[in-house]
Amino acid sequence: MTNGLSGPRKQFLDVLRVLATCAVVLMHVLTGATDVTDASIVPEYRSLLLSVMDLVTWCVPIFLLISGYLFLNPERTLTYPVMIKKYCRRIALAILLFGVPYAASELVVAERTFRIRMIPEALKMTLMGHTWSHMWYLYLILFLYLITPLLKKVLRVLPVWGVAAVMAVIFLGSSVAPFLNKVLDVNSIPVLPDGGVYFLYYLCGYFFAVREVCVDKGRNAGGQMVESGSGRSTGENTECDGETQNVESRAWNVWLTAAVAVLALGMILSRTLAGFSIQMAYNYPFTVLLAVLLFAAGWNGGRDGAAPAAREKDRIHRIPWQEAGALSFAVYLVHPVYVNLLYKFVKITPFTVLEQCGVQSVAAGQAVLILLLAAFCLVVLALATATAWVLRKIPVLRKYVL
Repeated sequence: MTNGLSGPRKQFLDVLRVLATCAVVLMHVLTGATDVTDASIVPEYRSLLLSVMDLVTWCVPIFLLISGYLFLNPERTLTYPVMIKKYCRRIALAILLFGVPYAASELVVAERTFRIRMIPEALKMTLMGHTWSHMWYLYLILFLYLITPLLKKVLRVLPVWGVAAVMAVIFLGSSVAPFLNKVLDVNSIPVLPDGGVYFLYYLCGYFFAVREVCVDKGRNAGGQMVESGSGRSTGENTECDGETQNVESRAWNVWLTAAVAVLALGMILSRTLAGFSIQMAYNYPFTVLLAVLLFAAGWNGGRDGAAPAAREKDRIHRIPWQEAGALSFAVYLVHPVYVNLLYKFVKITPFTVLEQCGVQSVAAGQAVLILLLAAFCLVVLALATATAWVLRKIPVLRKYVL
């Protein structure tokens, strides 16, 4: 099984996919509950809810980073025929096969009946992007896929510093400037469209791919020089290099983990202690930094500097992550079904359960609410995973869509 690059499937990508999928489910469990709940009855939990949102909003950026890392890799050739036939078709089919039923369900609920003419109407809604809200990501990724072959040609002629400059402009214009406008309560700072940040994440993935290519080429060149110049055996050299890389990788892991922890803690404290209440989506500057740091930590931990024997020993531990990672796309597509069933039909949410618990203090209520959000997330995740597993057993869906 491959990861879309020229080598074996990378475990860190599957780990990130699984974690990001879990974060997406938790985010929709939270936002779905607040959408159907009168906000006036839970004002004391606002800072907690904002903190939870801050800690999971990195999920979609991680998906974009993964896509950029895979598709913009400079050593990978992608033509328009391949991109459209293999990748765009898959996304387009997913939009139609899931978006149309979701749009039709909205019509059925609104009119409390089903009519045949709702099907073409639902198709029209889906083509216009008016289906369930989580499907927006598929329209975005379809657009990015369509421009990828052209983008790769541009990246081949642009120097790395030029790409970095473009990314800096996007970050400042689409993330920092809107944030400053909100903090300062002004509209005088020029901004770029918020959607530019999605392009930024895609390009960030490209930078990790470029860095990996450079490191691999340097390692191979160094190994050849040592082998031809010193007379040492290739095996000894590989073992030495692997050990050195492992030490360097562990050091970087410590720094990256510390950076993620400090940033996440700062985001939580800004909400709970400082009362910072400004809300932004995926262009929140701290979300951008958190997503890039998380991807960097996964990428650095996944750098394969171990000796062949160690890699073979670790192979068996990768299989569960591969299987879970393969389910992530289907889980993303179906999980809102169970969120809506719980909230809109069964009429049970974390807030209704919390209200029935009769918690007296705010602190105790916050602790219970966290547990309830986790419990609802696990229920939805289990149901969505089971559904995804069944859907992937259907050969045509597995081959062309999931």
